[in-house]
Amino acid sequence: MNAAVLRAPHDLVVAQVPRPTITEPTDVLVRVEQTAICGTDLHPYEGRLEIEADVILGHEFLGTVEAVGAAVTQISEGDRVVASCVVSCGACYQCRRHQPGNCAGSRIFGLGLALGDLAGAQAEYVVVPVADINARVIPDAGAAIDEDILFAGDIMTTGYEAVARAIRPGDTVAVVGAGPVGLCAAMSADVLGAAQVIVIDRVKQRLKEAENLGAVAVDADDCEPTDAVLDLTDWRGADVVVDAVGHESALVSAISMVRAGGSLSIPGVYTEESMTLPFAELYLKGVKVEMGVSHITEYMDEVIALSVAGKLKPSSIISHRMGLSQAAEAYRLFEAREATKIVLDPRS
Repeated sequence: MNAAVLRAPHDLVVAQVPRPTITEPTDVLVRVEQTAICGTDLHPYEGRLEIEADVILGHEFLGTVEAVGAAVTQISEGDRVVASCVVSCGACYQCRRHQPGNCAGSRIFGLGLALGDLAGAQAEYVVVPVADINARVIPDAGAAIDEDILFAGDIMTTGYEAVARAIRPGDTVAVVGAGPVGLCAAMSADVLGAAQVIVIDRVKQRLKEAENLGAVAVDADDCEPTDAVLDLTDWRGADVVVDAVGHESALVSAISMVRAGGSLSIPGVYTEESMTLPFAELYLKGVKVEMGVSHITEYMDEVIALSVAGKLKPSSIISHRMGLSQAAEAYRLFEAREATKIVLDPRS
């Protein structure tokens, strides 16, 4: 089969690799129909996350089940499914406490041995482990919603959780970073009852996307973002600030714009072992901090239902649709921020 294979940082090729097979009775084999490039994929692509050579990338996908393990009870051959990017066991202490992102054996597709040694989904086929826990059958609502359901396995649910775990109706929510997760957080905040949504970024096209969602767009090149947020909140600061970037400078900025007694939610991915942060400010403000690997399977069903109902439309942020054969160019565009979100078709 064809797959997007990362040989070394910035050395991505589409190559022929063996088609995967079911190895456990809880597995299903999925023929991939749509897959996407995510900001997390850039970590190994750019060398910020060191992984071994020749890893198949990708963890956002949907497709049709072609083979089912003997122990799978919720999914059948021919079902169309979307799967969580974070694979959990469903049985350990953390999973039983509804914290699948902290599963003792959690794995992530396409991030190498360090994160579970699961082949990624930027390929014609992918195996989903523990499928009854980690996959969801796509409702029969027509192919028109496929591109919305596609993102239930990662960015839409990640953005939704980042807001849902912190918001109260009527809150002002500020989102630092108008990348895909940030834009999904912004649309989630609107659905979850925010009175005002503010999105901060430097990329003008992404700020236009935020405005299209009804958010107040703040261009960090034109003003001091914290001052803008304070001005929009009668100098209190935002009730909820979402750091959707995953960079020290963004986190410092997010801390400065949250109000005393507010919440800071961090879906942005951090791999640094240490950072310098204004901890005294966090402490004196009494800020509640929520962070960590997203608990995707806890929120997927809500996100799918809202997508089917037309209340969440993450497909609106897709900027490019390309064939898997164009994966190298797609990664170049995404890294250069010339694309907001790219969907790849493994069939072309």
